[in-house]
Amino acid sequence: MQTKKTEKMNVRDYITTAIMIVLIFVVFVLVGAPIGMTVIGNIFPFAVCSILWGTIFLLLYTKVNKKGVVLLVGLILATLQLANFWAIAVVIALGAIIAEFFWRKFDRHKFSTMLICFTTQIIFWYLGMFLPLIFMKDMYIAALPAYEHLYSSVFDMIIGPMFFVGFAATVVGCILGSFLGKVLLKKHFIKAGIV
Repeated sequence: MQTKKTEKMNVRDYITTAIMIVLIFVVFVLVGAPIGMTVIGNIFPFAVCSILWGTIFLLLYTKVNKKGVVLLVGLILATLQLANFWAIAVVIALGAIIAEFFWRKFDRHKFSTMLICFTTQIIFWYLGMFLPLIFMKDMYIAALPAYEHLYSSVFDMIIGPMFFVGFAATVVGCILGSFLGKVLLKKHFIKAGIV
């Protein structure tokens, strides 16, 4: 019975999650958005931001080490993208579901599980930004008319190898960010018994 109680997220957990999501978007606005304002830079915001996000996500996973937290974060990130284009939100939500599956399937007290879940969420955020542009270009651009010129140029670039370059860079960024977070949060990891 005690285990079931600790598995359920409480008010403090929701507040912690909300604070971390705000930090995620602050990093995206201050770092990712400026990088993404150029055509070539549009491929790499997630790669760069994930280096900083690693610490935020790992702190969240350590502080709220409960079922549902990964899904919650992903669904909130997806919901916020509805203001841009619904297909972006769908891809991010799918990533949240897959990451939550890993969170429940593997030992969430291990760093490796946190790394996998964090990387999965950011990869699907990357995919969410570009797969709809590749397969639904006209609808995508119609939903964001102010960026028509930028995304038309980005489309021409990501239908080639640059899509995979950006994907690989994002994965590397997530790995670097996770290990950076592990170093910075060493005391929290020890206290929480994370191995």
